[in-house]
Amino acid sequence: MDRTIGFAWKDSSLVSRFRSGVCLHGHTLHSEECLDFLPGYLHKAPVVSQIVSGYQQGPQQINFARAFWTPPMSPAAALRLERKQIEALRLRPLVSLTDHDTIEAGMSLQVAADPREVPVSVEWTVPYARSIFHFGIHNLPPASAREIMSMLTAFTVAPDEDLLPGLLRGLAQTPDVLVVLNHPLWLEEGITRADHDIALPRLLRECNRSIHAFELNGTRGWKENLAVIELAQMHNRPLISGGDRHACEPSACINLTNAASFAEFVAEIRQGVSMPYFMPHYREPMALRIIEMAWDVLRPYPGQPGRERWTDRIFYRDDDGVTRSLTELWRKRTPWVMTAPLKTLTAFLRLLAAPELRFALRPFLTERGEILP
Repeated sequence: MDRTIGFAWKDSSLVSRFRSGVCLHGHTLHSEECLDFLPGYLHKAPVVSQIVSGYQQGPQQINFARAFWTPPMSPAAALRLERKQIEALRLRPLVSLTDHDTIEAGMSLQVAADPREVPVSVEWTVPYARSIFHFGIHNLPPASAREIMSMLTAFTVAPDEDLLPGLLRGLAQTPDVLVVLNHPLWLEEGITRADHDIALPRLLRECNRSIHAFELNGTRGWKENLAVIELAQMHNRPLISGGDRHACEPSACINLTNAASFAEFVAEIRQGVSMPYFMPHYREPMALRIIEMAWDVLRPYPGQPGRERWTDRIFYRDDDGVTRSLTELWRKRTPWVMTAPLKTLTAFLRLLAAPELRFALRPFLTERGEILP
């Protein structure tokens, strides 16, 4: 089994040996990113902590588990972004967009894009043994994709651990479908390391044969990715790239291949042949990349009617089950805690995200002892 990994800063000529570049694991405006983690961070800030407590405990109590934000990019914009990066390497782009528990991005792109290059895919949320895993399910057959997605959603909503091996086996045996265990060591918000460390070995004992590859993730640190490499070796699985893009930075990790279509690429991975390739920006300090992502999430997008402001892209589900954007909820009056401080924050993020300042900050934001490939 080929376990080679490429790094742009070590051997940029490597791409000349391949015909195509594959982007896997990217998110669009169809992904719902839960904000239940937010109070934990806000409570660390004096004054803001007291205000947040008021919203959590007051008469108009806010349940942050009902709040979520959506990434800024449309499927078409995300496709253009990833294609542009791969084409700059003089490679043919194959792009698989994987929103959380929905296939709408891929289904919408099937109308105008070449299905051989833009598959119908999803990042499937799998509650399992007191932990939560995420699977990249790539290249679903368009004719039955909605039926399959319905079965996967039913499991996520009402998980039955006894059903998971059969579901994964069915997916893995479907022609041209690729099953990837995304960021195997990452912890979902609220999951403890102890519970995850028990759940992961059990998952692999029961389902490893139905998992075609383990993901090296472009948004996770190299120390974690090194541990994934060891995990893949232990379980005799190939490694595959995963950009995990949520904002406007293109994938920091792609796959190189000589496949001319996504189905051909799936066949290679199933045979154990894979070449993950880390792009130069993977070596940027993670703090800088997070700052840039935060600015992408909060900045205005004048060319997106109905989604121009950050309040248009953050939503809350009321007791009546209806989902409304913050723009709708705050039509009459925006809470002070969400105006003055956020104006200051967005201005600060805009400054920090400027290329000139990024260059100056790079030495200071590189963590001591940070492991880099």
